[in-house]
Formats: sequence, C-alpha cells, structure tokens
Amino acid sequence: MAKKKILMCPPDYFEIKYSINPWMNPANKVDKAEAIKQYNALKEEFQKAGGEIAELQPSRDLPDMIYTSNAGYAEEDVFIRANFKAYQRQHESDKAEKYFKENKYQVFGIPENIIFEGEGDLIRSKSKYFLGWGPRTDLIAKDYIEDIIGKEISALELVDPYFYHLDTCFGPLNDNVVVLNENAFSEESLVKIYEKFRTVIATNEQDNSVLASNLVVIGNNVILSKGISNDLRGEIRKHKFNVIETDMSEFLKGGGSVKCLALEIY
Repeated sequence: MAKKKILMCPPDYFEIKYSINPWMNPANKVDKAEAIKQYNALKEEFQKAGGEIAELQPSRDLPDMIYTSNAGYAEEDVFIRANFKAYQRQHESDKAEKYFKENKYQVFGIPENIIFEGEGDLIRSKSKYFLGWGPRTDLIAKDYIEDIIGKEISALELVDPYFYHLDTCFGPLNDNVVVLNENAFSEESLVKIYEKFRTVIATNEQDNSVLASNLVVIGNNVILSKGISNDLRGEIRKHKFNVIETDMSEFLKGGGSVKCLALEIY
C-alpha cells in the first residue's frame, strides 16, 4: 500500500497576531516551546501510522501557515491553490504553490474574487467529495473545482461561526462512516450527510471544544485531538479503527487541530 503523503509546516513563527475566527484572541499567547513539542509529536504519530511527511519552510510574516490544509487541495498530480478570505493569510497559498510546482504538479486556480480555503473546506472520504460553504468558502467555488478534478461534489452549508471550515465539524473515516458535529450545519445539509453515510458518529460538546472532527485517517488509524469524550472514542473503535490522541492545545488557540496542520495529498 502506498504511503499517505502529508504536507506540514513547522510552527517556528506561530502566534495569535490577529483574530479572524472566534477561537483567536491575541491576548491568548502561544507557548512556542510547547507548540513545537506538540507539532513534533503529531508529526511522529503521522509517521508511525504510515504517513510520509513533507514540510514547507515557515515564514515569519505568515503565522497561520502552520495550518497547511487551508492552502489548497492536492490530488494525484493536481494542486488547486486557495483564495483566502483574510488578507493576512493570502500569501500562504503562494508558498504552497511553489512547493507543488517544484514537485511537478499541475497548479490550478479559480477566479480571485471567489473564496476557496483548500482542504479546510474541500474534503474527500474515499470516493465522495464534500465542499463546506458559508463562512470561508463561496458556494460557486464548487463549479470550478468540479471542472478541474472531474468529480461531483456535495455542497454542505456551515452555519456556526465557531466551526467556520468543514474540517472543524466533519471527519469522514471512510465512505460509510463520518464523525460529525451536527450543530454546525443547516438542516438541509444535515439531511444530505445522513443520506451519504451509513453511520454518523455525532460529537458532543466536549468533543467540539477540542475540534474532534478535525481528524486525519491513515490506514485504520484515526489521529485526533486529546480531550475527546469516552463515547466518541468507543464509537470510533466499534468500526475497527485505532484511536490515536495527541495534545493540540496550542493550535486550538488559533482555531485548528490535527487536520488543519495536514494538507493531505490524495
């Protein structure tokens, strides 16, 4: 089996310099040493599970660059760069594009006036594709992305500002099972999710406080934030997955967890 490739970025310059989501407060200082420790522990868990890690060079003027999943979407030899909503993050996709060009990917973009925040809002289970829209990504982005990848995408409307990206509230384990914060979606989108998945594992308030749906699956390993509920842990294990929990407390200060730090290359 081919290894899963994951693009990360070390947190050398990670700090909360501004607020562009409800989790972020510049008064809530990042413990740099602890952030580096947590990052390295997460990277090690990815590698132990069978992930192959590549890293971007961090940039002093891009403190959120650690959240690499937002910089675009990568599949086979194609990379679709993000158009960030917040001006503070717009150059992050330039850094990702440089990496993918150097590695011989075809790089695509969508019109600059259409917001699209990468794998934060475009998630693939195995054969199914989902786009979260509302807070950060425009619904019309779906049409452009479908044209590029040649796949049908299900659009899901996000309605809670605390769960501003799809990956903060929606974590497919495979084509049949999804970990879900039900409160983050419009009623119509919730119906759509229940139609697409045989099993929905609903998170509770404790899980949502650590962004439990913000997970990465490698083989039969589910890697997610430390602090999840016993109920969620047990439900995931019922589906024959190993549950690997890692401390993400420093990165939760910026509104991100495991998946946010991992641009998965499908």
